[in-house]
Amino acid sequence: MGKGRRDFGVLLVTAMIAMLTASAASAQTDDGSTSNALTGQHLGKSLPAREIHADEHLAMPLFPVDWVQTVKQTGSIEVFEYIPKNQTETTWLDKITLEVHHDTYTLPLDAYQRRALGQVRENCDGVFEGNLQTGVNNGFPAAYWTLGCKRDKRGNFGETRYTKAIQGSETLYLLSRSWRTQVYGDEGPPLSPQAIDGAKNFLGAAVVCASTGQHPCPAGDNGPQP
Repeated sequence: MGKGRRDFGVLLVTAMIAMLTASAASAQTDDGSTSNALTGQHLGKSLPAREIHADEHLAMPLFPVDWVQTVKQTGSIEVFEYIPKNQTETTWLDKITLEVHHDTYTLPLDAYQRRALGQVRENCDGVFEGNLQTGVNNGFPAAYWTLGCKRDKRGNFGETRYTKAIQGSETLYLLSRSWRTQVYGDEGPPLSPQAIDGAKNFLGAAVVCASTGQHPCPAGDNGPQP
C-alpha cells in the first residue's frame, strides 16, 4: 500500500469520525407539546419511541455560498441538486445532493448504502469504498459512507461521494457531497485535505431537527424551506 493511499485513508477516517460525532446543540426542550410516539428498529436494534413533528426538516447551516439549485424533483421522494454557480449541470466538478424519502422508516440505513454501492458497481470500472459508520446525530439514527468511482463508464473521469444518512421520525434524509476528478486507482481519489475538511464540516453540521421535542435546531435555522 503506497503512502498516498495511507494518507487519504487517515484523512477519510478522521472525517467520518468527526461527522459521526457532530450534532446540533445538546440541549433538550420539554414544552409539554403532544406528539405521536412510535417505535422502530435501526440496524436490527430496537429504538426508543419516536416523536412525530410536523416541522421536522434537515437544517444545513454550513451550506456553501454561491451555489445554485439545478434539480428539483417532487413527490414521495424529493431530490434536490446544487452546484457552484460557475459550473454547469453537464460539466460540474462539485455537487451537493439531497434526497428526502417521505413515509420511509422501516429499512435499516445500511440498505441504502448497499443500494448506492450496487449503482456504483454497475456504472464504474473500479470501485472505491469506505467503511460504513453508524451512530446517532441530534437524537436520530445516522450513518456515513464514502463511495468512489475510479473510472466512470459514461466518461473519462473519476467520482467520489461522501454521504450522510439520517433516519427521521417518518422521513429518511440522504445528503451527499460529490466531486468529479481525474481517473484514479487504488491510491484513492485525488482530493485535497481542504476539500475533505470542507465536506466534513458541511455534512457534520447538517442535522434533522424540529422546533419541539428532543431534536433542537441549530441557531439561526429558519425552519422548513419550500
